[in-house]
Parts: sequence; C-alpha cells; structure tokens
Amino acid sequence: MKDISYFCELIQVKNVSIFLNYLIRFNQINIHKMGFYTSEVMTGVPCTFKSETQKMIYEHLINSDISYTRIESDPGISMDDCLNIDKAFGIETVKTILLTNRQKNKFWLYVTHARKAFITKEFGAALQIPRVSFADEGLMKEILGTPHGAATPLGLLREEAKEVNFVMDKDVAERDKIVITDGDPCGFIAISIQDLFNLLGRTPILIENPAEIVVS
Repeated sequence: MKDISYFCELIQVKNVSIFLNYLIRFNQINIHKMGFYTSEVMTGVPCTFKSETQKMIYEHLINSDISYTRIESDPGISMDDCLNIDKAFGIETVKTILLTNRQKNKFWLYVTHARKAFITKEFGAALQIPRVSFADEGLMKEILGTPHGAATPLGLLREEAKEVNFVMDKDVAERDKIVITDGDPCGFIAISIQDLFNLLGRTPILIENPAEIVVS
C-alpha cells in the first residue's frame, strides 16, 4: 500500500482508495495480497477491447442476439484460477487447447474439463490420428488470434481458423452452459452450449477423456 500511495503522489491522485478501486475494477493491476480477482457477473461488452479477436467475438454475439454473462478476472491459467472462476459463475470452466501435427499443417481445437489431464496418446487414439502436440503461441495468435491462456472455441469464428477441427469431450457437450474465455486471458463468458454451436455454425467431434477429475 505504501508503494501505491507513493505512485499516487507522483501522478497527483489524492484519494488512494478510489484510485485502487478503479484499477482493480478494470483489471489493470494484480494485487496478490487480495487473492485471485474476479469481478461481479456482468452483461454487455467490455469498456475497451484488448484485441481485434475479442472485439470480433462480442460483435458476433451481439449481431446473433445471443445471451451471455461475463466476468473480468486475473489471468485464468492454473487449476486454482479455474476454481475461482467456477465460483464466480457457479458453472465449471473448461480447458481449451490448440493442437497440431508434426508438420504443423493440421490443427485441432480441443475443449475438455478444466480439471482433467490431457494425454496426447489417448486423444490421438480417440480420433485415430498420429500423436499431436501443443501449438506454440505464435500459431495460436496466427490461427485463433489469442495469446497463451486465452484459447477459446469462439476463435473458430476467424477466417484463419476455418480448417481447424473442433473436438469436445462428450461430458462437456452435455452441459447446458459452458464457460470459456472471450479471447483474452482476463475475460470469461458463460454461454449456452447450443448457442455456441449455432454461432460457430458447426458441432464438434465428440470424444471421451478417460482422465479422472482432479479435486483440489
């Protein structure tokens, strides 16, 4: 707090409390002592878009008149992070992974339970394809338009992702709603699973992930 007070003095902000609340609300800083930050559940679009992909996603949601709720948070990277996002929505989050073959000319976007391990051998066997690997961040940005930690099925709306194979766990597809990122690691939306499929204009290939759900 002393460091924040000094910073406020430098920029001539007299009310430290108001300044802190403003920054926290718009997710501009991460105060670890306060724990993992999640906003209240909201509707509507963010005040500012952090990427063209995020802007495109909300434009599609609005133009298709699709109902959704959203939160802003600290980056949702770890399993514990996902649990905090679960609590905010009251819905379990998912893990979205972009995978590629060795030649890096075929891609699969896989949506699975956030607390299930991903095993490449099992995935390849389920689809009867050679073993795959994680696409690097450069490929993620090129295809989905998202950085690490923000992969989302909504990235399939991009022209660059039209050839990506869409794969989902059966148990995830059976949910009423799904929580996914909005194209940014600090933005999450809850949307009807059927609305998601309708918006994308396709349904996923369904497989079973035999891994156990990890209980934290």
